[in-house]
Amino acid sequence: SVRRALSSVVKMNSNNNIYEESEDAIQWAMNSFTVELNALSSACNEQEQELRILQNLMYDQMCRSKAISDEEERVFHALNALEIDARNFVEESHLVTNMYHSVSEEVEAISHVKLMSVPFNVVISQDTGRYPTINNLRLAYRVNEKASLSYDEVIAAWVQAAQLVAFTCGLHPGFVSPHLRIIPLSHPCAKIVATFADGQSVHNLGWDVVSGADRSKHIDPPSILCFLALLSQLAEHIVNATKSDPPPFSMTLISIDSVDVTKLTGSDTAWSSVVYCIAVNLHWLSNLPVH
Repeated sequence: SVRRALSSVVKMNSNNNIYEESEDAIQWAMNSFTVELNALSSACNEQEQELRILQNLMYDQMCRSKAISDEEERVFHALNALEIDARNFVEESHLVTNMYHSVSEEVEAISHVKLMSVPFNVVISQDTGRYPTINNLRLAYRVNEKASLSYDEVIAAWVQAAQLVAFTCGLHPGFVSPHLRIIPLSHPCAKIVATFADGQSVHNLGWDVVSGADRSKHIDPPSILCFLALLSQLAEHIVNATKSDPPPFSMTLISIDSVDVTKLTGSDTAWSSVVYCIAVNLHWLSNLPVH
């Protein structure tokens, strides 16, 4: 429209034609210029507003970009620390695995050690008439002057047998006899304390030589019975807890190898067989592997 206005003005001047409407045309052209300028000014204002909006958006994007960059840097540091921890963990895991295998091998080796056979050497002779021995002491029910089997040797042998039972009880802390407690190092002989509802009694695995009382030739049968009962309870616990093979001679609280000791008199010769069977089972006890 501006071009058309200017063109008309130029044509009028070039033709040297002065019309009365020239002033109106010029005014119209100026008005057109003004309108165009106002339109351009409005457009510029709008562009400036859009530019400011874009600048704000750009600033926000830059802030976000910096925040993301900082977060990425923190993540990279964390990943680096995690990688270092992972390597340390692998190394420590390798060390722990080696230690575990080493300990497992030691445990496996120890499980085959017959620990009680070291301090307690129980020997069972197959020769008729020979006493079983524990640490070279003959284990017997009665003294034998013809075989030079004295009171002291019988007492000492039963002390060793009592210690074997007591130490084995210590290796199996889950075992507790409800009524019997063995005292292997009591003077002058090992003792068993029996506790029941009607009271408590003490049984000597030997003779109370200190009291000066007359001594019989044999150990008091209730003492052997208490020892047998405790040994039976201990063997049953070990077999059930470790799945070990049972002892060679079966035992109950009152019998061994089907011999009911409650029916034996003090002078019964079957006591020698009972003590022999007890000795064989003590040999089994001393040769059990450690669990």
